[in-house]
Amino acid sequence: MKTAYFYLTPAAEELARRLAASHPGDLYGKEDFKNKMKDAFGRYDNLVCIMATGIVVRILAPLIFHKTSDPAVVVMDQKGDYAISLLSGHLGGANDLAREMAEICGGQPVITTGTDVAGKISFDSFAKKNDLGIQNIGQLRFISGNILEDRKVIVYTNYEYPEITKADYLTCLPVPEDPAKGPEAPAVVIDEGFTFSPKPDQPVLYLRPRTICAGIGCKKNREAQPIEEALRQTLKEEGLSPLSLKCIATIPLKAEEPGIIETANRIGVPMKIIPTEEIEALDIASMGIATSDFVASKTGVLSVSTASAYLASGRGQILRDKAKYKGITVALAKSSSGQEPG
Repeated sequence: MKTAYFYLTPAAEELARRLAASHPGDLYGKEDFKNKMKDAFGRYDNLVCIMATGIVVRILAPLIFHKTSDPAVVVMDQKGDYAISLLSGHLGGANDLAREMAEICGGQPVITTGTDVAGKISFDSFAKKNDLGIQNIGQLRFISGNILEDRKVIVYTNYEYPEITKADYLTCLPVPEDPAKGPEAPAVVIDEGFTFSPKPDQPVLYLRPRTICAGIGCKKNREAQPIEEALRQTLKEEGLSPLSLKCIATIPLKAEEPGIIETANRIGVPMKIIPTEEIEALDIASMGIATSDFVASKTGVLSVSTASAYLASGRGQILRDKAKYKGITVALAKSSSGQEPG
């Protein structure tokens, strides 16, 4: 996480250096600070501005786009008495950053987000903390509104999250088997793919645990578009959201394939290269997965996509043995790590 500190006075500079000693970051003084702050808005994860709040608002207001992409912005006075979470309090982490800055200098964090003030769960912060993809963030305000108004909110999940189960203002239920029956109250679904259908009358927020590892094999120089389409089609057939992807895995021979690299970049997940010797050590015959002598002659291993997905998942659950497309294979495995099923 990259942090930038901005200051305008000698006292503010002193505070900035003190903060940076505990939380490293780049320091910027008053020389051309407006343009440098604007530039930093798109390059840094955190901006700590030691100056008047109004100055910061006037400079950054035209740049604000959305809570899912804006950096965390914290404003402080030069004495360090207050650290104000100004922008991206939850997803950007400004609330936590304000608390950290205040703790370093013995000041007071100023947090104004409703759920934090009420001491209740904010599901965007919860999603960030638990590595969950947010599928439809527009529904978040309805869920938060119901929580703040002490109305019933149901959380459907087969995972155990102590923060949720201990919250007496939430009703926790397992993910239903019938997607055609909508929830009886505003709901949060924490599942890799379950989606209510048809569209329920109540607002539903979908959070997708990133537990799915996709193994991919392909012929040399396959373009990204067909690889991505094959991956998305395989996920769809298994009822999984692309947001549930944890990584894309392949073998060293395919580590530099531009189509696989670009697919990972497009979807926004890391690539994981599985050492050949780890695949060779698997008892492929007893695993019941599809093998290919032709693939073995070209790659040196009996399985590329399925073995890669399986090992990337920490030897988890194989959800889909290799699905074949033109010059492409895709397999899916569910990670053995993460929250335990409830």
